[in-house]
Amino acid sequence: MESYYYNGSTILKYLRKVLNEINPEYLDSGIRSGFIMKRFATKYNFNQEATAKLVLLCMLKDIGCYYQDGIIPKDDAILTSASSYTFLKHCSPLGDAAKPLLFYNAKYRADINSDDYYCGLLITLIDKVVKYVYEEYTLDEIENMLKNDESGRFNPDQIKKMIKLLRQEEDILEKLNQRNSLFVHETCAFIQHANYTDDELLSYIDMTNYAFEFHNHETLAHTVTTAIIAKELAKLSRLSESQIQCIYLAALVHDIGKIRIPVSILCCPSRLEGEALKEMQNHVVYTKEILEGSFSYKIVEIAANHHEKLDGSGYPRGLMAIDLSIGDKIIAVSDIASALYCKRSYKKSLSEDEIISILEKDAKNNKIDQRIVNHFVDNFDSIMALAKEKEEHVLKIYEDMKEEFEVLSTSSQLKEFFI
Repeated sequence: MESYYYNGSTILKYLRKVLNEINPEYLDSGIRSGFIMKRFATKYNFNQEATAKLVLLCMLKDIGCYYQDGIIPKDDAILTSASSYTFLKHCSPLGDAAKPLLFYNAKYRADINSDDYYCGLLITLIDKVVKYVYEEYTLDEIENMLKNDESGRFNPDQIKKMIKLLRQEEDILEKLNQRNSLFVHETCAFIQHANYTDDELLSYIDMTNYAFEFHNHETLAHTVTTAIIAKELAKLSRLSESQIQCIYLAALVHDIGKIRIPVSILCCPSRLEGEALKEMQNHVVYTKEILEGSFSYKIVEIAANHHEKLDGSGYPRGLMAIDLSIGDKIIAVSDIASALYCKRSYKKSLSEDEIISILEKDAKNNKIDQRIVNHFVDNFDSIMALAKEKEEHVLKIYEDMKEEFEVLSTSSQLKEFFI
């Protein structure tokens, strides 16, 4: 089995694809902003560690609006800034480094001297520049529009520095205008050398699950539970550490394709049929499309094969046992066990006896691997205790995030920066 190896560049490419799914209004909005931030911070001698975090903030600046599932109006600057800040503070390794987003789209005030405020205004300026470049305005036109902008959101000194940067480093606009992804490679290469730990990188993958699943706790619980079960079954199967991590990572992202599925289907209160069922089944195809080009071939395949069966009756490709790896078989069992254990909009959580009965029947009918089912049955209590612990941890994160968002969204102190 291939190595599970990934780095900052790998994760950035994955984030790029997921963010483009979340906000398809214009492609690569976030990474374009990150590219300009990287150039700006380098030219004006920002600390390198701080620069790496600012690049990620540029990429993720609008992510908080998505998990709110349409609750936040796009033109409400206070709610959008509070949402993105609290989301990234609680659900990503950025933590308090996300604070500049509290001032994303805030008004410029010359009397405020704060690094977070300065960076929040800079992100606001960069976002506007990226939109102008995407709309193919010339540099002269961009300079004129920024200098004559009446929104009051831009720091005049930052405008001067930005125009100076764009005029002196002409390749910035060239790379963004050519749409050849050179700006992506440069930004990824920068992040790759930012010395993120494996745990931090994994946390960014978790973050993408939170972003599109916090509107549906049942879906989130399923992803978390599947990943824990898969990891434990891989250990019980005596696989290598590299194989275990490969399977665990594939389990974390196995349902990312659901980001393309309408919420009306994801949260349908009854069992799906007809075209709705067909669209739901397409999530495995979407998962493969989103993961390709970011993670290794084996991780992509394991994630995309989680609904295949040993007898060829699965989907989307109808693979047979001989075509399936140990990782594929472990994810298949884990996905079913998790689906039976977790509540859904159309069903209650099943009991231990019911779960075991269904798994053993599927194994007997040559749908899933008997040996892996045996591992699960023999260790049911310990495996599910770990899954429940992880689920409770994630839901606690959600509650803490929601509580802080509610405080900030009604804060008169924060409101002063936007009026």
